[in-house]
Amino acid sequence: MDPLRLTPGQWRTLRYLVTYTASAARVGFRASQLRERTGVTDDELGGLADLGHVAGRLHGSTESPLPSIVITARANAKLRIHLTNAGKKAAREITPALRALEMLLVYGPMTVEDVRHDAAVSDDMLERLFRRGYLRRECDENEALLLSLTSTGRAYAEPYSA
Repeated sequence: MDPLRLTPGQWRTLRYLVTYTASAARVGFRASQLRERTGVTDDELGGLADLGHVAGRLHGSTESPLPSIVITARANAKLRIHLTNAGKKAAREITPALRALEMLLVYGPMTVEDVRHDAAVSDDMLERLFRRGYLRRECDENEALLLSLTSTGRAYAEPYSA
């Protein structure tokens, strides 16, 4: 599945887990921590587990993490979430897209060349973001093509605040 189709909470969760990848792979994070820091819901965590991006185990368990535990152990305080290799790959794929969206959130409309250069994002990724409805194209008074955020793109770019 295309990681760009994930929800904003799932994007934030993958980004959080990949930022702390050593801990996310080794000991995992409590599901309650992820809910608090990224705004992800139990259903969204279950969706990430369905896709194989995260796996879980109960704290103190010696068994290896399994996606099915995330799906079935809703609101369990002992549930530890681990990032899988597929999750790392998805997080790496959304990273440049998220950089581009965050940059447009902070600086407002920018030319395609500036976004591509400053966010280190490919033309293909920009096109995918446009097709998903995260970006809007418009021309300025000099006929330069500008990119700006749509309301959907803004929801993905804005950080979570509890």
